[in-house]
Amino acid sequence: MLEGLQPPKNRSVYCRIADLAAEMSDTDKKIFMTAIEDKEAWSANSLSTALRQRGVSVADTTIAKHRNKACACFRD
Repeated sequence: MLEGLQPPKNRSVYCRIADLAAEMSDTDKKIFMTAIEDKEAWSANSLSTALRQRGVSVADTTIAKHRNKACACFRD
């Protein structure tokens, strides 16, 4: 009856960038990740604003953490 019982996953150990990318189509994911990685063309603030205008809510600090490899994507 209780097989597979597990505690809920703590969302604080996940990266919002990775979560958003996982929900996107392959085409959108490629565009999104290219923009995330392009520090010269997109400041974190301007990218956050442009994404928000398209219905994708992600904070500039989240983008900066991902770019600086300070998010859950890069933890051991």
